[in-house]
Amino acid sequence: MRKICFKSMLIASLGLFLMGCAGGQKPVAKEAPPPFQPVNLNTGLQSGQFKQKTNAFMVILDKSGSMNEMYSGHKKIQLAEELVSRMNQTLPNMPLTAGMETFGRMETFTSQYATSKTVYGPAAYSKDAFANGLAKVDCARGLSPLDSAINLAGENMQNVQGQISLIIVTDGVKEDMNYDAALAAAKKVKGQYGDRLCIYPIQIGKDKEGTVFLGKIAEAGGCGFAVNADEIWSNDGMAAFVTDAFLEKVVVVEKVEEVVVVRPAPGPNDTDGDGVTDDIDQCPNTPKGAVVDARGCWVLDKVYFDFDKSNIKPEFKPALDAVAGVLNNNPSVKMTISGNTDSIGTPEYNMGLSIRRAKSVKAYLVSKGVNADRISVIGYGEDRPADTNATAAGRAMNRRAVLLPMI
Repeated sequence: MRKICFKSMLIASLGLFLMGCAGGQKPVAKEAPPPFQPVNLNTGLQSGQFKQKTNAFMVILDKSGSMNEMYSGHKKIQLAEELVSRMNQTLPNMPLTAGMETFGRMETFTSQYATSKTVYGPAAYSKDAFANGLAKVDCARGLSPLDSAINLAGENMQNVQGQISLIIVTDGVKEDMNYDAALAAAKKVKGQYGDRLCIYPIQIGKDKEGTVFLGKIAEAGGCGFAVNADEIWSNDGMAAFVTDAFLEKVVVVEKVEEVVVVRPAPGPNDTDGDGVTDDIDQCPNTPKGAVVDARGCWVLDKVYFDFDKSNIKPEFKPALDAVAGVLNNNPSVKMTISGNTDSIGTPEYNMGLSIRRAKSVKAYLVSKGVNADRISVIGYGEDRPADTNATAAGRAMNRRAVLLPMI
C-alpha cells in the first residue's frame, strides 16, 4: 500500500515490477518456510466427534503493494499464499463450495489502479482445483480496495447454499486501504446473508492499527473471529483454525436414570431443613426447596453455550426452571450471574459476549416470574477460563454462565 505521487517514481516502480515479475516468476524468500504436515481431521468426522457446520467458503487474498514487504524473513504475500495452502491441505474431506479472490492489482498505463479479481470458483471444492487457483496469484502490487473485494464476494456467493465462511488474508495496513469503506462493505454483506455468513480475518504481520481494524471486521460478521497468522501457522494451530471455522463438536448427552433421594424429616439439629445436620452443614440458611450436596450447599449447574452464541439451549432449561422455583419460594434470596467466553476473538468482543450470556440467563429466570431487581449480572470475558483454551473441548467448557446465590 504505497502511493506513487510523481511520474518519475511511477516509471522507477514499473521497472522494478517488470524485473520482479518478469516471466511470471514470483520473488523468492531467502529460506523456505518451515515444513508442514497437516493434521488429519477426517478421523474426527468419521468417528462422529465433529460434524460439518460450513457449506461454503470464500478466500479474499490481499496482494497489494504492502504485501511485498518482508516479515519474519519472507515477503508477506508468500506467507499469505503458504497459509492459504496449509488451510487447503488441512481441510477434511467433506462437500464444500469454494471461491478465491485477490485485490490490489495495478493496471500499468491505465487509470485502473486498484481492482478485485476472482481467481477460483465459486465451484465444487477440490484440493487440487483450489491449489491451481492459488497458483494464479501473481506479484503483490498496487492499492488496497478491500471494500470492492468484499462486495465482489457478496456477488459471487449469491447462488451458494448453506453456511458460508468468508476468510480475509491481509496485513491490514491502512496506507491505501479505506477502513470505513471496507467495514461498511462487511456490514453490507452480513446484512445480505445474515446468520448464514461468518467472517474470519487473518492478519499477516503485526500492524497494530490493522489488528484493531480486522477485529472490527470480524465483529461486523456477528460470528467468526480475527486471528494473527503466527497463531495458526503450525500443524496444530491450523488444525484448530479449520476446526473452529468449518466444524463443530458433537456433544453427546448420556441418559441418566432418575434417582429419587428420600431425605429424613428435618430434626432439631437441621436448622435450615435441607437434610444435612448443622454439625456438618457448610452452607447454613439454604433456601427452601433447593437441592443440596453432602455439604448442605445448593447445587447450581452451569449453563454452557455454543460458540459465539448467547441463547439458552433446551437441555439447560429444566435446571433453570428449578432455580426459578427456589427463588420464587424464597423472596429474600438474590443471585449474581457471571458470563464467560473462550479466548477466540478480541477481548473487547468477548467481554460483550460474556455479558450477553449472563443477561440471557437472567432474562430466562425473569420470564419464570423472578423479580429482575433480585438478579445482577457481570461479564468476565475470557479472563476466568475453567479449562484450557488450547483445545476445542476446553474452549467448550469456558463458554459458560455461573449462578451464585447471595443468601
